[in-house]
Amino acid sequence: MKVLLLLRTLSVLAILLTGSFSWSDDSRVDAGLAAADAGNFEKARQIWLAEAAKGSPSAQNNLGVLYAKGQGVPRDYREAAKWFRLAAEQGDPAAQSNLGIFYAKGQGVPQDDQQAVKWFLLGARQGDANAQFNLGIMYDVGRGVAQNDIVAAAWYLLALENGERVAQRHLADVQQHLTAVEIEMARQIAEQRRGEIGEPSRQD
Repeated sequence: MKVLLLLRTLSVLAILLTGSFSWSDDSRVDAGLAAADAGNFEKARQIWLAEAAKGSPSAQNNLGVLYAKGQGVPRDYREAAKWFRLAAEQGDPAAQSNLGIFYAKGQGVPQDDQQAVKWFLLGARQGDANAQFNLGIMYDVGRGVAQNDIVAAAWYLLALENGERVAQRHLADVQQHLTAVEIEMARQIAEQRRGEIGEPSRQD
């Protein structure tokens, strides 16, 4: 039984979502997004470096994504974590989710499930669908928090509502273990959380 739980934990954590670019009201940051969409990652990097030096959290997060994925630069998890942290500490929700992923997997930072949950929760409260999904995963498998299918289902519901389609399968899996009363409890928790968060963040 413990082996099956371990395998399930590893398989679920393998699909934690990361690598979301941040949108911005800054036209220069969005010019970098256009360059990245066209596959010109070096141009995007140069644009974002200039904006990151001015303190733009969106540009900082986007640089982190480039280093995390090795797009236009050698893959470097420590460098990615540095940029994610700078952006996350300024409140960028995509960066908060990305930094949470790094703590969950021990990439570029020491592995720390409680830190992962902390950053996922900060991003989830801002309406970031990736963060909401990832927080659902942590409750689903009991990493950094007590395992709780009801709370996991609530976060999957919110992620799905905010456009994270991969949450649908995980929600269905969790609901197989819940009674009708517990499913309704999950919906009520999701409704409560929905009232506490802002507009869903834009991601690319």
